[in-house]
Amino acid sequence: MPNTASKIFGDVRIVERVPTWRGHKYILSYLLLDHEPSVDELVACHQWAREEQLQNPRVISPSVMRWSSLFNPRFFRATTMDRSVGGKDCGVLQLAWTNPESELNLLDLTRFWLESVTFLAGVTLSAAIVQSRHSKGTIGSKYDRLWEAGVLADCGIAPELQVLGLLPEVKSLADTTNISDVDRLLRVRGLFMSVLTKLACSRDALATMRAGALTTAQKDRFGFVDSLRQDCGSKLRALIVYGSSISGSSFADYDVLVIVDDPESFLRRFAGTSPTWDGKELNIGVYSPEELVVMQRLSGDNLADYGVCLFGETLAVCKPLGQLIARNFSFGVVRQRQQLGMLSRATEPPLPSDDDRRNLYDYFVKIPANVAKGTFGAMGNRLPKEAVLKWLRDEVKFDAPLEQQRAVSDPVRPLAASALATGAVLETLNERLKLVHPVEFVPVQTEVR
Repeated sequence: MPNTASKIFGDVRIVERVPTWRGHKYILSYLLLDHEPSVDELVACHQWAREEQLQNPRVISPSVMRWSSLFNPRFFRATTMDRSVGGKDCGVLQLAWTNPESELNLLDLTRFWLESVTFLAGVTLSAAIVQSRHSKGTIGSKYDRLWEAGVLADCGIAPELQVLGLLPEVKSLADTTNISDVDRLLRVRGLFMSVLTKLACSRDALATMRAGALTTAQKDRFGFVDSLRQDCGSKLRALIVYGSSISGSSFADYDVLVIVDDPESFLRRFAGTSPTWDGKELNIGVYSPEELVVMQRLSGDNLADYGVCLFGETLAVCKPLGQLIARNFSFGVVRQRQQLGMLSRATEPPLPSDDDRRNLYDYFVKIPANVAKGTFGAMGNRLPKEAVLKWLRDEVKFDAPLEQQRAVSDPVRPLAASALATGAVLETLNERLKLVHPVEFVPVQTEVR
């Protein structure tokens, strides 16, 4: 794949995926680079792919490949098995856990990838309903994640999911037209919770989070508590806040967990309301007590360490540090792959003014900050947003607020810059944590589980 103007070299791999719930084959074009690209080179790769009429291009650098060796091993093995050595990065390095005695060596890496992908897709469903953050495209992406889980169930990688019959369930739901958006999302949520409950089988310790007497400052800042208590009545078990509203003086919204006996009733009642308090949006996650334990087992944090219980009590999971850090790195790898996919879509012909992708660009540009903040938080360093953004500017040379502004008018370069910044965040944090190290990849003709 030479480009004489920008001196980009690598291989092109065309992959035809079998039909999914969409009912047709799907082609991906992987551009496997032999070196780490700059922002200009990453954009140039997509321009070249468009000129060559390659379908759904994905630019994969050596570092993306290396991170995939641990956090997306099926992709890594399939892509590297017959790839020749070339380029200054060799292109055939993989990663290994630095501590050979770590419990991470016992991880089933393909299942770890499935857990991360499914968790990240499922955790946004409350907002999709309450804040109406959904579209045909976002719902389709949820089907994709459930379909992937169904495929891994049927091929024996996650056999406990077979009883859910995910493939026919997803196909039936996708083919159903006479259903409201809220009903569809609630059915999607039910499928995700069934999958996550089957996957979340850890035996980590539990802690009880209880509300104490609120200070005057807390009463002023979190004045929505009384209103939510009144709305939920006797079904409310706990209200927990987390995020920038408790870690910094400047914040854009409130992150709130509502723990209720009947999540579906709450979600139906609040669907599309986009509640606010003091001019700021309430980003509400709604779970039953049992669902909250499931979600915490697969998350990259310990809720009891950073959340504040404003009302009631509930159980939260306490996971060991190594697992927390690995989870956050896994989330970072998943998110970077999603960024590369969004970049591919953003380089397509000009979008109509009402295209739903425009609402996603801001979120994808913020991913480097989210990955950094989550990983620092796992280490017990609860940095406010301002400190995380400064760290990104100083250590990664990425100015998130500036790129967010630029993405409004032209998202391509900001998306390219943010995807590379996510990779740089992973590399920079690993230099500090020594979580993994590179080793030579030796192909073996066995199926990766």
